[in-house]
Amino acid sequence: MDMQARARLRAWMKRPRGSFGWLVALATWVVAASAYQALGPTWRLPMRDPSMLLALLLLSAAAGWAVQRGVRRTVGKTIFSDQATGWQVRLAFIRSVAQESNVLLGMLLVMALLGVATLWLAGRSVERIVSGCQANLQAQVDVPETVPLAALVGKPICGCLAQTFLDRNGVVRLALFNTPLMEVSSFKQLTPADERRCLEQMDMLPDEAPRGPSTLTPQEPEGDSVR
Repeated sequence: MDMQARARLRAWMKRPRGSFGWLVALATWVVAASAYQALGPTWRLPMRDPSMLLALLLLSAAAGWAVQRGVRRTVGKTIFSDQATGWQVRLAFIRSVAQESNVLLGMLLVMALLGVATLWLAGRSVERIVSGCQANLQAQVDVPETVPLAALVGKPICGCLAQTFLDRNGVVRLALFNTPLMEVSSFKQLTPADERRCLEQMDMLPDEAPRGPSTLTPQEPEGDSVR
């Protein structure tokens, strides 16, 4: 075996392994899920249809596998081409692109982890707001604890208010709710109009709703108002 053959063999053993397949699989998943959600009715969302979810996963996996196999074939043709010179330069270019694809995949994974953590923290904040709002409502209407008022009335209304608070301030800001990183006063306040709208949605608005400050504004767990 001559020096050229040994160099090609060493290059094949240390061939670049990029994340092209993973990137293509993720891109295919995003595009296919977005297209299906846009074209299909709401009740046929992928997350609510296990068969469609499985089909999208298989489509993404097949696209990623095909791309990864094609990249491997390209690397093999580059290394074992009949040309005696020039293949090292092409291989170096493929290696640099593979490294960039790995960096991009790492960045996407970090962004995904940050997104999941943000959603989890925002969900905890919503739960605390709903719990504080229910406790505040239970205390203000002076109903015995044995009466399931919070479950029948308070939870839907407080959930509506919490959703309004989320829409007004955003997921990222709500993830920082009740933390030293952001004061409660920096959040956009709920108004009596928001309470009235939630009561109208639940068909619980009296004929003449009282005017004045809101009594169902979500509360912090310690009892301080968000407003």
